[in-house]
Amino acid sequence: MQKAVPPSLSRAHLESGYDRVHGYVVRAEDVAFATTPAQLYEVHGLGYPGSPFSPDDEWIDVLRFDSSPQLQYRDVRGYIVPLWWLRHSRIPPHAQLVRVFRDGTSILLARYGDVGTGWTAMQPWIGRPGLPSLSRCVGPVAKWHGAYLEADVVDGGATVVLALANPPLAETGFEMAPSGRWYRMVPREDVSELFELDLTARWRGLSVRVVDQWQDADRYVVARVSHLGDDIDLAEALRFDRIEAGVYESVVYAAELTDIETNQVVPHTWTPGPATSQQRRPVRSSA
Repeated sequence: MQKAVPPSLSRAHLESGYDRVHGYVVRAEDVAFATTPAQLYEVHGLGYPGSPFSPDDEWIDVLRFDSSPQLQYRDVRGYIVPLWWLRHSRIPPHAQLVRVFRDGTSILLARYGDVGTGWTAMQPWIGRPGLPSLSRCVGPVAKWHGAYLEADVVDGGATVVLALANPPLAETGFEMAPSGRWYRMVPREDVSELFELDLTARWRGLSVRVVDQWQDADRYVVARVSHLGDDIDLAEALRFDRIEAGVYESVVYAAELTDIETNQVVPHTWTPGPATSQQRRPVRSSA
């Protein structure tokens, strides 16, 4: 898949290691002919009101990544290629951030390895990307040795990457990536559960997905929520931040969420784990 990335999000990927993606996307093969900013502007439909893009841009960045279980096909009139909507998701492993220039050339800015290694800059003038916080609200979660950890599935489903924000106390075999995150790769059969949480709710009538949760300075639980559906007027009336076309997010008090539903997304490409798991020591962090 391919997605045009607004300059603000491109900077977030390269500087702070932002590892999320959401919005309208197309199949990369369908737009392979688009090799200039002007052509990308047309095929990605970037002329929406308030767009940060222009057909006269010197360059436009695009994110290329494998298909995600959170993709939803959209039958949108006027588009010259098929269009999908991607709910707020963690970036799939092995994604690439590419800069396409006006003369038709392009360069690879950075590669996203997985939840363990994060972004790696591929140009000497780009500093080392930062490290975002882990969130179990978005992205795969694996149960391994009795504990639930953020994870990714690689090697065609044969291997699971486990990630920790801090060095483990009880388990060995974890390595620290250049990003500072601790990770370990294990065979798929060693993981007893593998799924992605899909926590949806309503906030003042608007359908949202909960993508992060934390406690504020007053110890109230707050949630970052991402708009679901097509009720753009309501999202704007509620003063959600517009990230890009169709993408609206806000931070709200978790206690104000209603109609909460917790689902588990298990793509068919993630082969089932063993029927029973052995009882082993839990993975603990020094945090």
